[in-house]
Amino acid sequence: MPLPDALAKPIFHLIYTASVKYPLIRRKVMRLNEARKQVFDDLLEEALAGNPHDPMNYELPFPKFEFLNYICDWRGFVLHGSPLHDLEVLQPIRKSGDDNEFGNRQQIFASPDAIWAMWFAILDKDKFNLTNNGCVRVGRGDRRIKYYHFQLPKINREIHPFTEGMIYIARAEDFPDKRPYPILDWFNGEIEEWGSTQPVSPLARIRVLPQDFPYLDKVQFSL
Repeated sequence: MPLPDALAKPIFHLIYTASVKYPLIRRKVMRLNEARKQVFDDLLEEALAGNPHDPMNYELPFPKFEFLNYICDWRGFVLHGSPLHDLEVLQPIRKSGDDNEFGNRQQIFASPDAIWAMWFAILDKDKFNLTNNGCVRVGRGDRRIKYYHFQLPKINREIHPFTEGMIYIARAEDFPDKRPYPILDWFNGEIEEWGSTQPVSPLARIRVLPQDFPYLDKVQFSL
């Protein structure tokens, strides 16, 4: 049974900050005002009604990550980020390794967190062979807080390992498998990595550039 929220969050924060070796990146999930919510809803509905193979035309005066956060945080969609722009179906093919069993499964991955998906979209995989990254959610609904870290090898700082990528929007129910991390149950938390062993057809897609990623200046070149 999870700890009461008033205890869970400060205890988790203390444990997390004491155990990590990188600067804290923390995001509190916030509700939007009705005007911005309506604009984002209209754009999303237009995209869902269109051809899923055509990238969305994003011309709103708001940062792209705010729109992507909204459709994950409040509309319940999940995202798959990739530097590949022409995926018609997301296939459960794993070409790289991970340090946990869930990450090594032959499955397609997605996240209910837009920021984490954007990280994988902008990584130029031809220029790096190692990354340490993560997203942990604590709490639910209006009480959600996200913790992130993004690390690359020191050598990658000089070779600019970022590129234009694609975000694929998908249904949450198409990714039924969740990365287990039992201790987070005490904090009503989760590592926001979901998987599917079956192919998934994305509903829509949107291009992202490195400068769309809100924590680009917080990437640690320390591996």
